[in-house]
Amino acid sequence: MSLAENVQQGLRSLALHRMRTLLSTLGVLFGVVAVVTMLSIGEGAKLETLSQIEQLGMNSIIIRQNDLAEDQLAKAREQRSRGLSHEDAIALERGVPYVQHQTSLKVVEASVSASHVNVSPEILAVTETFSDIKGLALAEGRFICTLDLQQKNHICVLGSETAKILGRHGHVGQAIRLDGVEFQIIGVLKNKHWKAGKTSALTSRNLNKTIFIPLGVEMTLSNLKGVGENTLSEIILQLGNTSRMLQVSQVIKRIMERAHGSVEDYQIVIPQELLHQAYRTQYTFNLVLGSIAAISLLVGGIGIMNIMLATVSERTREIGIRRAVGANKRHIAYQFLTETLLLTLIGAILGVLLGIGFSLMISFLAGWTTVVTWWSIILSLGMATAVGGCSGLYPAIKAANMNPITALRHD
Repeated sequence: MSLAENVQQGLRSLALHRMRTLLSTLGVLFGVVAVVTMLSIGEGAKLETLSQIEQLGMNSIIIRQNDLAEDQLAKAREQRSRGLSHEDAIALERGVPYVQHQTSLKVVEASVSASHVNVSPEILAVTETFSDIKGLALAEGRFICTLDLQQKNHICVLGSETAKILGRHGHVGQAIRLDGVEFQIIGVLKNKHWKAGKTSALTSRNLNKTIFIPLGVEMTLSNLKGVGENTLSEIILQLGNTSRMLQVSQVIKRIMERAHGSVEDYQIVIPQELLHQAYRTQYTFNLVLGSIAAISLLVGGIGIMNIMLATVSERTREIGIRRAVGANKRHIAYQFLTETLLLTLIGAILGVLLGIGFSLMISFLAGWTTVVTWWSIILSLGMATAVGGCSGLYPAIKAANMNPITALRHD
């Protein structure tokens, strides 16, 4: 064989070795990409759920009015249940312990106008404690007080976005009309962070796009006179100590069941319980995603083992020469194990970078919240290293146990 042919054969062998090396790292690379991307999606979902639950109030219990179907309405009439009412609010105030604040609210359907500026915010009739429970801060003026409720004053407080839309008419001292009835603006709220919930249980109101009026004053509006005077949309109870949440929720359930019988015309939402459910769901979600990613890494590890076994076979003569000049079995094993770990780490590091890139791309294109945490990166690198080490163990042992004389004779 001529020198040129030897060079060509050597180049072909080198190209083949590099191709095999690239293919061996691809399995680990895509496995790590899967781990980082999936965990970032899971972590983003968890933080988004937590943010939505915090908007409801971690130390609060919410009782909401339920809309009933026709057959349910008939049953409600039989049980004389008229939905969530002021009587429920009074019974809860008297019978539920450890409550720091309690408020009632009612959603009001009315048209809004102010000097030829038409807006369509949500109108809420609330009590004075609503501000304390929701932690509302005022940009100007004041919030609704007890005297406003007692005297049924025609006053209102605007959310920050509603005030912004109204412009110069959205300040303290100005007036707006609800169904033609004039209400004086006494306060404007500061902007409050809000994010839309994806489920009915997590739905919270965007208080920035709201107009607040005293509870009871809504009945002076022409389209509401004599209609559902006793009904409420929500009752919110805020506890001073969240450790009593379970005990208090059981008391609330007993009071509501006694008042409404078996009619489910209300819904009890406990944000703390929702949080625990979210954590349990997230744990299962991460377990499933981790299992899928682990299988991907395992496939990549099998690929590395096969490539390293082929490499051992190709480098038999090199192993024989190394043994002949003084290398022992441990040196040979360390050599091939180190090569395997280096290949794995290269694939893992590239996989982490691509995983971060994919997470950002998913967040940008799909609008999902994704969060790449430091522990997901460490977990990915750790799993990849473990898979690489296990995959390279057999080829390294096989190389170390070769007979030096037989290896030297290998062509």
